[in-house]
Amino acid sequence: MKSITSFADIDSLSPNDFESFVKDVFEKSGWSDAYITKVGVDFSHGDGGVDIIAYKRKRKFGIEVKQRSIKNIVGVKALNQAVTGAKLYNAEQVVLVTNSYFSSEVVQRALTLGVELVDRDNLQDMWIKKSSEIGRSDIKPRLYQKAVIDDCIEHTENGATKLLIEMATGLGKTYTSALLIKEILNIYPYKKILFLVHQLEIMNQSYIAYKNVFGIGNYSYAASVGGQLSNFSEDFSFGVVNSIYTNLPKLQKNLFDIIVIDEAHHAPANMYTQVLHYLSPKLLIGMTATPFREDGKDVFHVFGGFDGHIGKYDLVWALKNRRLAFPKYVVMLNDLNEKEISKIEKGLSLEDLDKKFFLNKKDDEVIRLIEEAVEQENIENPKAIVFCQSIEHINHLVPFFKPGTATYVHSKMASEQRRSNIRNFREHEFRYILVCDLFNEGIDIPETNILVFLRNTKSRRIWLQQLGRGLRKTPNKEYVHVFDFVGSLERINEINRLQNDLGGIKKKVESYDLDDEIIINDFIEVKYSKNAVQVLTLLEEQKWKLLPVIRAREILENYYTVNNSIPTPEKMCEELKDISTDQINTHFGSYWGYITAVFGKNESIYCDLKKRYEECCRKFKRVNTIPKPLDIIVDTRVEGLDIFDLKNIKDFSFLESDTFKQNDTTLEIENKNGSMRQEDENSFFLEIMNVFKDFKDLNKLTEEQLSYIDAEFTSRFNFLNEYKKWGESRHESN
Repeated sequence: MKSITSFADIDSLSPNDFESFVKDVFEKSGWSDAYITKVGVDFSHGDGGVDIIAYKRKRKFGIEVKQRSIKNIVGVKALNQAVTGAKLYNAEQVVLVTNSYFSSEVVQRALTLGVELVDRDNLQDMWIKKSSEIGRSDIKPRLYQKAVIDDCIEHTENGATKLLIEMATGLGKTYTSALLIKEILNIYPYKKILFLVHQLEIMNQSYIAYKNVFGIGNYSYAASVGGQLSNFSEDFSFGVVNSIYTNLPKLQKNLFDIIVIDEAHHAPANMYTQVLHYLSPKLLIGMTATPFREDGKDVFHVFGGFDGHIGKYDLVWALKNRRLAFPKYVVMLNDLNEKEISKIEKGLSLEDLDKKFFLNKKDDEVIRLIEEAVEQENIENPKAIVFCQSIEHINHLVPFFKPGTATYVHSKMASEQRRSNIRNFREHEFRYILVCDLFNEGIDIPETNILVFLRNTKSRRIWLQQLGRGLRKTPNKEYVHVFDFVGSLERINEINRLQNDLGGIKKKVESYDLDDEIIINDFIEVKYSKNAVQVLTLLEEQKWKLLPVIRAREILENYYTVNNSIPTPEKMCEELKDISTDQINTHFGSYWGYITAVFGKNESIYCDLKKRYEECCRKFKRVNTIPKPLDIIVDTRVEGLDIFDLKNIKDFSFLESDTFKQNDTTLEIENKNGSMRQEDENSFFLEIMNVFKDFKDLNKLTEEQLSYIDAEFTSRFNFLNEYKKWGESRHESN
């Protein structure tokens, strides 16, 4: 057989050599005793319908090979031929292999018939990894998977009908769900299961995992892809959510006993909620690596609240337990504006600080630094995913790379073009593939050995998804290079925190002709360029308490993860040491604003605050007074933490119908009081303007003045912002 050095060379192989190549790939991926069938020998006419016979775990496989041009899609005729041929050879399992792709009809029918499909991308994965999920049997859960399964079973025995499993990328969520359902079917009389995905690429992986756990013969399988809708008579159905949603009127209500949702953080979306409401399964199971959303939509509510949250094996756990490749992380900050550093005052927003700190390099300079870093690290056959901010950003950056080294994909691109660009990246000389909204979940490129971050996602969840996606292990990949050009204090905090969670040891190293600092342990290596070290040192020396909103959210998420409950206002003041009441009031307005930003409008907390609100109203009513919103805010305050704020107190204002009513007169009074407060603020600002310039001058104010600030401005950060606005408007009017 002609030897190949690049996967793209398979297109130049003769039909016989391509069969030999496929046989070799299968043997290196775990099959044995493989042989190519001979025309006119095994059967009097042709090869009987399969090209290769091979064995795995004592099972006989019939493998049909179809060599095609890229644009020549394999159709149903080839599938029927493979099924017929496998029967003639008494093969227990059928595999259809091509160097091209399959039609959607073939994908659907193959699942129903129990045929494994290996398209060009799958074949390349096998060639690289030298392994395959196809044909695995006797699947046993790992210890952490067994813990999740046992916890789920206990919840169902206690009456739970909704579960949310949290496991990081690479920990085997799909196998865990399949093994869980296998146990559930031994306990409960459930019959029909729907596995729901949001991307077609995930569906085939899920099907293989379930078939490996449940086998063929005892259970039946079907898929709904594009316009091809299953009749759902099978035991296991696999569907893309938009296909199910579009065809809901054709489906019987309450059709499925169990629905499993992959990437379950998408479940609050309208399409999912309508599907779930219509189908109403007896048991709903969600799986995700990241259950929290930045938009405030409540993932937990979809899955029965916090009581059903199970697993909690995050990226840190996965790295510590060596389930992911070793990340070699380099923080390559944009230039610092050193002239501004000494002038920066505390109390500025994170965005303001970023604007003052960082001088963004020109895009051509950034691309040059990426290419230099790749060369200096001496990375063999570099394959980099470059995470950009938008499609416009991608289109702008591509021309700055050396011709023939960069391609790109995004969600607005036609599927054929997207597949072609990914194939070109994998098989040809392209070193970089620029993306903005793909590869966060569900899609893997095993060859990836470099991740590049060019823009701040403003989302820790997305950053960790992107990082975790690139860290999937292969036999040829023990570590991944990460180059981070995001000029943001928030990102530095996130990286520093990840390193601290993993327990790093600081060392000085020489690299990139700079005096860098490296953090290294058994799980991660983080290298800070000279500029990054400067920022870290500055933050430490001045003891800045920079708390981005994302980090503030995480503190509350982590409390919930450890305690399995949301803290009351009193507990929040007492136990959340990493965030102050001042910071909560500044970032979120109030305790209720903080809670709803992270968990949505949680029912149990809502009921507790409703009681506080009503009790406050009754207190005022006892002295024949109608409380204004600001009165309620001040009266319910706990150790400086505002329970409500003027924006969200309306969530509770309808409750006082039996306690008191806020009529138009009250609102007029409130408006007048607002004008009076504005006059008071102006007088106060005039009073302190000669002694107070910025945050460090707080110690020059009297106790009475400080008390006024705390009472009227909610937080001292808010006071500083209002004072600066007043100063600017006064300067403009002069």
